[in-house]
Amino acid sequence: MTIKYIRYGLWALVGLAFMGFIAFNLPQDEAPLSIQPLAGFNQGTHFTLTTHQGESFDSESKIAEGEYALLFFGFTHCPVICPTELQKVAEILDGLSADKADKIHPLFITIDPERDTVETLQNYVPLFHDDIMGLTGTVDDIHKTLDDWKVFYTKVDDPQFTEYTMDHSTYLYLVDHTMTIKALYRMKNTPEQIIKSLNSFI
Repeated sequence: MTIKYIRYGLWALVGLAFMGFIAFNLPQDEAPLSIQPLAGFNQGTHFTLTTHQGESFDSESKIAEGEYALLFFGFTHCPVICPTELQKVAEILDGLSADKADKIHPLFITIDPERDTVETLQNYVPLFHDDIMGLTGTVDDIHKTLDDWKVFYTKVDDPQFTEYTMDHSTYLYLVDHTMTIKALYRMKNTPEQIIKSLNSFI
């Protein structure tokens, strides 16, 4: 089975899961976008991690002035939320004009470095979009990054499952080259809303 058909199948499953989630959990009114997120927290820190291609990624040198990053913190074993949000990021990238999409670095930073190795991310991230970059690192480096960015994450052991899972926050951050948070998007924000917001920044 080719990567293309695996991607199509994954997107179909994510779409069904997301539709069900919306139907039962999300309000129907338009969700506002947050510009000053997390009770005044609006300045993240630079980080140096490893890409799903096995290369070093230094945010300070990779994200130039006039460019932005879309950060999502998650893990590859996540059953619904992470694939749903990564599919959303893919739709956002495809919905932007090419010149604006080129100014955005879409980054998927793992909260589960013990399982999300370079090889694991290599087999996972490209299923959603070729431009999304997966990032991992040592346990200490990842935990420092998560703490610096005020990301909620915790390991959950459930006797019903053979492997642990993770609880985590689900925000999608838009940051500029200084790691200043320009906007914070929630699960209820649609790709169309986020594209409109991005067009106002870029």
